[in-house]
Parts: sequence; C-alpha cells; structure tokens
Amino acid sequence: MSKSNSIFRLVFRSFPISPSRNTFVSRTIRRRTLTTTANDMTVDITATDHETETDTTPAQTAWSSKMIAWQAHSYGTIDDLVLTSNARSPTMVAANEVLVRVKASSVNPLDVLMAEGFGQVLLGTIRQAQQLSLHKPVEFPLTLGRDFCGEIIAKGVKVKSFEVGDVVMGVVPPFHQGCHSEFVAVPEGLVAIKPDHLTIEEAAGLLYTGLTAWSALKLVGGLYIRKATDKNVLVIGGSGGVGNCAIQLLKQWGAKVTTTCDSTAINLVKGLGPDNVIDYTAKDARQQLEEHGKYDIILDAAGISYNKIGVYTPLLKGWTCSAFITLRSPILLNTDSYGLVGGMVKNAIDLLVPNILSGAVFKGSSIRWATFLPIECGVKELAKLAEEKKILIPLEKTFKFKDLKDAYKRVQDGHLRGKVIVTFDKPSMDKARLTN
Repeated sequence: MSKSNSIFRLVFRSFPISPSRNTFVSRTIRRRTLTTTANDMTVDITATDHETETDTTPAQTAWSSKMIAWQAHSYGTIDDLVLTSNARSPTMVAANEVLVRVKASSVNPLDVLMAEGFGQVLLGTIRQAQQLSLHKPVEFPLTLGRDFCGEIIAKGVKVKSFEVGDVVMGVVPPFHQGCHSEFVAVPEGLVAIKPDHLTIEEAAGLLYTGLTAWSALKLVGGLYIRKATDKNVLVIGGSGGVGNCAIQLLKQWGAKVTTTCDSTAINLVKGLGPDNVIDYTAKDARQQLEEHGKYDIILDAAGISYNKIGVYTPLLKGWTCSAFITLRSPILLNTDSYGLVGGMVKNAIDLLVPNILSGAVFKGSSIRWATFLPIECGVKELAKLAEEKKILIPLEKTFKFKDLKDAYKRVQDGHLRGKVIVTFDKPSMDKARLTN
C-alpha cells in the first residue's frame, strides 16, 4: 500500500469520533469536503458545528469504520447468517464511486443460494481478476444483498451526476460485497435518483429484477438490436418479480405479450397490462398457448425444469431467430461442481445438447441462457421508466432489518407475488448496536 493511500485510509477511519458508552458527539449535518491526491478522490461527509453531551443511547454517526450488517462467515444455511455491529465499513476504491447509507433492500433468490455457497468458484475468480492477484481473495465475512435504496453520504471526485444527500436506488454486482448492511459502495453508473412517487421499499426492489428482465430481453433476446414492436412474446411466470418487470418492459417497447400464472395471481398480472393471461393449471392451458403463438421469444421467468424446455420450443416461430430464454442457467452450478475449466466445458455441452435434442436449431430457433447483468444503460432506462410511472414492481411483504432471516426464508419458500423487502428501521439498528 502506498504512503498516500495509507494516510487517506487513516483520515477516513479516524472520522468521526467514536462515542463513549454514556456520551457521544452529536454531529449536525453540514457538508464539508476533504480533498486528497490519493486515488484522485474528493469525499463529502457530514461534519460538526457543535458538540452535545447526552445520557441517551448513542446515535448513528455519519460514517464510521464499523457498521451493522448481516454476514455469512461460512457457507451453510440461512440460519448461519450473523447480525453484527462490527462489520468493516466499505471504502470507495475508485473516483467514480458513491457511498450510500442503506434505508431499504430487497432479498432475491440469488441471496439465498449464495448463502449456501452457490457460485463461489466463478464469483471468486472474478474477484481475484479484479484484484489482479495470483491468490484467491478472502471471501468471508460475506455480506449479501443485491439492490437497495438509500442516501448518498460520500462520493468520488469524478462523480458528477449526484450530490451528497441525494436519495438513490441502486444495484450491486454479485462479486462485490452486498447491501444487507448499513453502508454500501458502488459505481455511480449503478445508481439512479429515486423517483419522488416511489416509496423507498418500492425503489429498493426495482433494479435487480429489472436488470435481470432487461438483460434477458434486450441482450440475450436481441431486442437491443431488433425492435420489439409487433414481436409476439410469451412470459412464463408473470406473477414473480422478473415476470412482472418483463411484462411491463415488453408492453412499453410495443410487443404483444402472453403470460402464464396460477389462478390466484390472475388479477395481479392483469394489472400489468399483458394482452393475454393464461392460468397454467387450466386443462386447456396448452391449447391457449398454441392459439396465441407462435412466439418470437419465450422467457422463462418461473424457473421450469431444464428437461421441460422441449415442451415449449415447438411454440417458437421457425427461421426467425426466435429464442427460448431461461434464467435457470447452470453456469455457476457447473463451475462449482467441476471447477472453472471443467465447468466451462460442461456449460458448452449443456447449452449445445438441448438445442439439438429439442430440434430448435433445425428450425432456426435456439435455447439461450440469461442472468442478471449490472449494465449502466439498463439502469438508466429502468430509472427513466420508473420516473415516468411506466414501471412498478409489486411488493409481497416487508420485513424489519432484525428479521432478515425470515425474509430469506420467505424467498426460499418460493411462489412469490412480488418482491420481499427489508427496511433498515431505526429500532432494529439501535438494538443491533446495543446487543452486538
């Protein structure tokens, strides 16, 4: 570590002063800028104009070296997650990053899987490549959480689109430390101003599922190049978070949308504006699917079994580069099971064989894999649609920060009718400070 970097980190970790047990320094909010040549970074933080003594519970300081977070210290189960008030606060490592105090975050299926060790081989390799290291980086303690809403409390000197105090919604790549914590540091391209009409809970649940649907349709489905206007698209599982978002995006882009869900979710899904809603439990569900087909794109947002994909490929249009897109990609699972090189070979086989056996390639169609991709232009488009009130992710249930394990278990149970949100409520945070 260079001398300038050492001084820079020392300055940051020494500010603000840690409170004593019975007294603390109350810092009134006033912007002050510290400038350093290290990393070409300018940081805005809250400062103090006066000091006050009190005998009440210590208040949250603006930015300390320690924070409250839910962390995994080893791969295991949801019950192995630990709430701590001694987690290391994130530091901004680039001049284009912002530091955000998190107010709400969502829980996604990926969080549950990562707690069990899913994706550790490939994600660990990406972390190692980012650090330009020959050694595998230390994974633990690991903080999960992929999308959030919060307030910017510091920013790099190259950040021009945001100011300290802005309330933003954002998303965190899975190979970075997550946002089920007091603070999170992310590149400015992965955050956007929260629209005024959205609650922090609604904003916190938008970008992960939104970018998953956006990446699947725009990039994997080719709609970034081809116009979606007049395309006929089937969304399997329209009642879940990704399905909700996919329907709304497609309708905004001008596509014709047919979607499936069970009878209990029909009213919810109809409110999203699809052209046709099919109860997949109905006896004539297959007939209805055929009546509204053939399809340019079939997006599986429900995670059907891989061996059932062949049931749907005959519904694709022939010789139009049509695609069945599944979000149940085995990429991470294969690298976990067979290592990086062996897993990539297995991935190639797993992608090629179904395309051949289903007959898709012989009709000018294909089976493709999609996943969440943290892409700046996707964030901007989703934020613009949200600002214009053209997209909204339904919420199923909101949990308090102290009950995060219950939120994980709800997501693990499946059959969701919207997003599961965790709010960083003050009583939960204060209790965590006192008991950890």
